[in-house]
Amino acid sequence: MSEDKHQGTQRIHCTPVVLTFPAPEYEDVARWGIEQWTAEEIERLFTEMERDGINLILPTTGTGDKVWYPSRILQPQAECDWVGRLFDLAAEHGMEVILSGIPYTYHLQFQGQAWDPQADLEMNQRICAELYELYGQRPNFWGWYIPHETGDRVHRGDVMTILRALPPFLKTLTPDRPVAHSPWFTSHLTVGQDATTPAEFAAEWDAMLQEIEGLDVLAIQDSTAPFDEIGDWFEAVAPVCAQHHVELWSVVELFPRDHRTGYPDMTRAISFADLRAKMAAAAPYVQDYACWEYQNYLNPHSPLQGARETSAAYRAYYEADP
Repeated sequence: MSEDKHQGTQRIHCTPVVLTFPAPEYEDVARWGIEQWTAEEIERLFTEMERDGINLILPTTGTGDKVWYPSRILQPQAECDWVGRLFDLAAEHGMEVILSGIPYTYHLQFQGQAWDPQADLEMNQRICAELYELYGQRPNFWGWYIPHETGDRVHRGDVMTILRALPPFLKTLTPDRPVAHSPWFTSHLTVGQDATTPAEFAAEWDAMLQEIEGLDVLAIQDSTAPFDEIGDWFEAVAPVCAQHHVELWSVVELFPRDHRTGYPDMTRAISFADLRAKMAAAAPYVQDYACWEYQNYLNPHSPLQGARETSAAYRAYYEADP
């Protein structure tokens, strides 16, 4: 890992590479996903990510019955093999690749519908086996990501059906590859009146991890805690992760949230000052940093408000002479 010569913390190493809009609130952002980009723009993105220390990417695999690789199970969204193409680009730029499962029915809850945990589990077992068949022998294959993001055992339905069974299944495919998951903090920004304290959140994940085998990384979304409490939440959960031999990462959200409602403003980047403050708050407790996400919020060529300024300041900070 690259050490931050200024404060002894690492820079951001991991980012998703997003092919299309991940949720309705993103649809106001033009050319969000790289499916709309030219080959030259995509190559330039990888060059910039490499310069900024990104060495691990998480490509979009798909949502619902639509996927971005040549599947025999679900519906491919393009004639080209996007996942394979991103593996190739990553290899050219010294990066590893995480293979992700899919929110097969999980996304329906955000459309006011019920999701089916057993159907999601069974489909993800099939899809991950297919992904392993296609890409599991790639030398830059890092491991797996379970995309069913949750804060606890309650607010996203029976997510434990996924978390109990999918990591052990993935370990049967690749015993030596890590399995990662990205929870969110159960603060008032995410669950309103049901908010817990950091200690209660840590106790909940202690109970959950006692039931989960084969999970290696918890990468928690930092701004799902109030800005001035981020360190408190990471401090509370860090001993739990250590006890269960799970690495704790911070996912640095590069967009701002409303400090009262938690609603994200996807049209602009946070300032570099806020980015550094969030990383510093988590630094004593985490082993690495991921982000959401580089291509739109930290890319020096992004058209989003504030992205180029944040990129320039981030780059100047990490590339400065000691």
